[in-house]
Amino acid sequence: MSEGDTPSAIDSLIEEILDARDEAENRPAEAEASEADVDAAEPDNTVPAVEPSEPVMKLGYADVAGQETDAAAPVAELDQVIAERDTYLADSQRLAADFANFRKQSEKRVSDAAAAQSAALVRNLLPVLDACDSALEQDPESGVAPIRAALLAELEKSGLALVSPEPDDHFDPELHDAVMHQPAEDGSSGIPVVGEVLRSGYSWQGRIVRPAMVRVVG
Repeated sequence: MSEGDTPSAIDSLIEEILDARDEAENRPAEAEASEADVDAAEPDNTVPAVEPSEPVMKLGYADVAGQETDAAAPVAELDQVIAERDTYLADSQRLAADFANFRKQSEKRVSDAAAAQSAALVRNLLPVLDACDSALEQDPESGVAPIRAALLAELEKSGLALVSPEPDDHFDPELHDAVMHQPAEDGSSGIPVVGEVLRSGYSWQGRIVRPAMVRVVG
């Protein structure tokens, strides 16, 4: 710079020098900012590493055996439930069979008791029929015949039956009561037969309540 330069020229020169320095200082910052913008504009294709939410466990022999045991536990429980069901079913079936047998036995006892009571009543009425028979033998024209017929008809409706064998019928100890015995005329000891009916017998509902009183021949 020469001595003839004015102060204004000197000031202008100083300003140019300062501007040049500032421009030189700002260039590296602008370059870095431009590179940062380019990096931000480009997509990031890198795959981020995935961190496991839970730690990875390594299964050993003991762990596998434990899993097998856990899987077999429901099967064992099911087998136990089935066995208990079969036991309860067998018990209920046995109880039902016992109850059915008890009911049948109870019904039979009630039926037998009712039959025994009715048979006892009929047995007590038989002497009345015997008295009517005796009266008719003494006087066939007496008024006893209608009474005997009416009583016998009502009893027969309920199950009374006359047991009166004919002469020469085979002797049956279940139906006949032998109160007299007469040897056969030819002296043989053959099959005994009924020689005479001394008193009629009766059955009630298929059961003998009084056997016929007979004289046996043979």
